[in-house]
Amino acid sequence: MTPTDKPVFSFSVTASDVTDPPTATCTPESVTVDTSNALIDFQLQTPGYVFDPEGPITFNEATTDFPDLWFISPTQVTLRDRCTTAGDFAFTVHVIESSSGRRIKVDPGIRNTPR
Repeated sequence: MTPTDKPVFSFSVTASDVTDPPTATCTPESVTVDTSNALIDFQLQTPGYVFDPEGPITFNEATTDFPDLWFISPTQVTLRDRCTTAGDFAFTVHVIESSSGRRIKVDPGIRNTPR
């Protein structure tokens, strides 16, 4: 990695309707970011599901560390992490089953450790 490269942290999101209620999981469950302006990428792996176009990711508390969210496609969303505030950030990823409109969510985590 060169000094101008920024890391990309990836979450793989999987939905399952074989449970009642349906569930979603993220792998890994959390990431630790230590570089400013890092990208955090979310890839939805399950056919028949999409990220909620009206709010694919919501943070539990207001923060300025994540000013940008890009809706790349129905199955890919990316955040910019400014990584200026140390701490754990709780958020929710919102997924919709395309055929039924049923909504499910998962709560992974981001830990910022600015250098």
